[in-house]
Amino acid sequence: MKMHGNQTSKPHIPVFIVDRDIIKTLKKDSLNITFSTNITEPKPAENVLGFIPGRKDEIIVISAHYDHIGYNNGEICNGADDDGSGTSALLEIAKTFQKATDDGHIPERGLLFLAVSGEEKGLFGSQYYTDNPVFPLSKTTLDLNIDMVGRKDTIQTNSNYIYLIGSNRISKELHNISEQVNKKHINFFLDYTYNDINDPNKFYERSDHYNFAKNNIPVIFYFGGLHEDYHQPTDDVEKIDFQKLEKVTKYVFLTAWELAYRKEAIKK
Repeated sequence: MKMHGNQTSKPHIPVFIVDRDIIKTLKKDSLNITFSTNITEPKPAENVLGFIPGRKDEIIVISAHYDHIGYNNGEICNGADDDGSGTSALLEIAKTFQKATDDGHIPERGLLFLAVSGEEKGLFGSQYYTDNPVFPLSKTTLDLNIDMVGRKDTIQTNSNYIYLIGSNRISKELHNISEQVNKKHINFFLDYTYNDINDPNKFYERSDHYNFAKNNIPVIFYFGGLHEDYHQPTDDVEKIDFQKLEKVTKYVFLTAWELAYRKEAIKK
């Protein structure tokens, strides 16, 4: 998931530092700081798409970003949770849907598995897709976005939870289906704290679902919350809670299954 601001020190990436003593002299509790930069060395990146056709020309997008911040103080940040967890879930969901299709279970709507790059630099990969869609956005019924789902955060008392963001903002029906799937199959504690439009973290705007939401496409952002290894070299695979990751993956899969095989697309 991308940060507002810069916490890296990779060469050639602009770093802006505001001295705490200067902030104190301004005598304000909160500040809005704006700045601009010029990019002089463009870097290429690629989105990776997989598609299972449906009976109709409508599609469902399931997304996760496969990039990470790279380096922090000269150390490689592997990004096992952010977002190795999400891309792992995406691949497993795609594999399972393909098996179902091979066994003759053709979905009503097509399934686009979208692994995007450039998320950490400003949601560039998902923005490129929505600016240059392979399938018409008018036929895109929703996006299920998976970002940082393999760990417990510093707030929850146990791992049996997931934060859901955006599920009711465009489609109440999507929200209701998500709740029903959880109650029937998963039994997570669904935490909507970060879905509050007044939440200061603004997580709704900070992962790839947002570029779909901006186009009035219903979304759910599945998020495990922040932990001490967020954007650090210590975000390693040894710290992944694989039982939690498996449960989140099942939840997204079963939600997508319900939405892909039902006769009618969800209403906004």
